Amino acid sequence: MRTLFALFACGWLIALPAAAHEAQRVAPGIYVLPGVLAEPDAKNAGRVVNTGFIVSRRGVVVIDSGANLRQGEAICAAIRRVTRRPVILLIDTHPHPQNVLGNAAFTRRRIPILATAMTAEKMNERCPRCLEHLTASVGAEAMAGSEIVLPQQRITAETTLDLGDRRVHVIPTGWGHSEGDLVVLDDKSGVLFAADLVYAGQIPHLSEARAKGWLEALDLLLTLPARQVVPGRGPVGTPQEIKNFRRYLDALYQRVTADYQAGRTLDETLNRLDLPEFHAWQGYAERHPLNIQHVWYEIERNDFDAAANANP
Repeated sequence: MRTLFALFACGWLIALPAAAHEAQRVAPGIYVLPGVLAEPDAKNAGRVVNTGFIVSRRGVVVIDSGANLRQGEAICAAIRRVTRRPVILLIDTHPHPQNVLGNAAFTRRRIPILATAMTAEKMNERCPRCLEHLTASVGAEAMAGSEIVLPQQRITAETTLDLGDRRVHVIPTGWGHSEGDLVVLDDKSGVLFAADLVYAGQIPHLSEARAKGWLEALDLLLTLPARQVVPGRGPVGTPQEIKNFRRYLDALYQRVTADYQAGRTLDETLNRLDLPEFHAWQGYAERHPLNIQHVWYEIERNDFDAAANANP
């Protein structure tokens, strides 16, 4: 583990918008700006993930910048209404557009951005396409001024931020929901920002996931001394939310694996793999069939790789 001491504060260089969503206090010094449980569209302007911030003696650390410049500005405005302490760091939890396309609002204020090295790599590779797709979903007005800004500070191992009155652990978890996942744990409050490794009340996207690695990441989260969990999607809860979400992912993975090993086709699995326990979760009808396909192809790819390694 290494510790970052070279955090620096910056002033607010541009005017903040008057209209912005309000921060919800989770614990002393810990705030969340909730997203909505929905697909990105013109109505929600892409605000579908939870973002948050931690207020410390040394300044404010922000977790994720939102889907566009407008949301990044709204986060800055919400922070300003809570505290006059400067923002000293933005953390990008993974490379998906709803989490990182508000980065420009922070670099305009000369605020450094921290992420895993893999998040920076995948942002550079995919964000031009993601920006186009998100603009098509939410509209050009919502995305006006948004641009791709890569993290300048990049980590590959657990890093501790010494913020004077609190210590914040930034923990990479390997390839689970995405290639660059990390979580943020505040020692003082026991609040864990789990990002999109945890969905509460919504079926996840597995389009760039590794289901087996995701399950391993969730097992890691369950070993952390968290008292409250801020999921990437859905309301703040306790570590039970990690277990609830893990049940879906584990049931999906185990059932698809069983069908694959039994010699059933993908179409047969799609027709028979229903998980009634999760019907009420937002997006079940649309996302669950896609997740079945994704896990099927992941298992098939792993099977092919194992056979190739056995017969070089």
